[in-house]
Amino acid sequence: MAEICVIGGTRFFGKILVRELIAQGHRVTVLTRGRASDDFGDAVRRLTADANDAEGLDRAVTGTAFDVVVHQMCYTPVAALAAARAFEGRAGRLVMTSTIEVYNRDTFRHHQPAPPMSGLALESELDPTRYDYDLSLPWHDEDFVERNYGEGKRQAESALTQSAAFPVAIGRVAHVLSHRDEFTGRVQFLVDRIREGRRIASFRDPGRTSLVHGDDLGRFLAWLAQADLTGPVNVCSAEPVTLYDVCAPFEVALGRSARIEEVDNASDDPDLAPFSYPADFGMSPELAERAGFRFPPTHEWLRALAEAVSTEMRG
Repeated sequence: MAEICVIGGTRFFGKILVRELIAQGHRVTVLTRGRASDDFGDAVRRLTADANDAEGLDRAVTGTAFDVVVHQMCYTPVAALAAARAFEGRAGRLVMTSTIEVYNRDTFRHHQPAPPMSGLALESELDPTRYDYDLSLPWHDEDFVERNYGEGKRQAESALTQSAAFPVAIGRVAHVLSHRDEFTGRVQFLVDRIREGRRIASFRDPGRTSLVHGDDLGRFLAWLAQADLTGPVNVCSAEPVTLYDVCAPFEVALGRSARIEEVDNASDDPDLAPFSYPADFGMSPELAERAGFRFPPTHEWLRALAEAVSTEMRG
């Protein structure tokens, strides 16, 4: 049994993670800004702080000690440095959730060029110890952070890795799909258009990308919290997929064909589908799997997900 703090645990896979940790018998503390309710009842302890406020975060965790902190709200180097300061001497290790977007070459908009990256990237292709962070950028501007999501995550990885006095692991998460608590709208986008026969725009000859099921992500983060791994770890199912692969099980479950149109200038098309890319844009899960975590094949859980969504719609 471990003492685990989850920063941000009241929506989507944060909920899945907290439930998984509770089920495993860990003592869980959830730290949030206090703006959203949860259904964990007395199973968790609650702390309130803004993860971007170094002084407030430090005050909130004064007098605490955790075996592991799982940080799901670390979007900028400001938040990373706040965590490094607040949990020094109070945490045995920290797991930061990052994103596949750190590999997106189109998001390198500032002073750092994109390193060479393969279509199914390895963790070593973006080493946070060799990436710089810049506190002069307007990281307290929410619009700037939203527009520079990939860069914010890259710099957060860099700041935390280079500044923390405790071991840090970084889960670089692929596109997450689930039929529960899902707020990104990716699944609903496809379901609505397939069911209604509406147009789905795509790049020509779309490349493959990487996915992970929300439940598997929760299991993985709970596993990573207790593993010996440090540094970045890709979090994705082993089978990269194209837009057509993603649509296929939903077509079967809904009994309708997807109306996919490959077009020029797809980036500007309002009907551009999630998971449509002009070339391969994915990750390799080899490191996690060598360390002992197995992700189910994409085709298995995609089929089950499509069937679950279809059943819910009928019920």
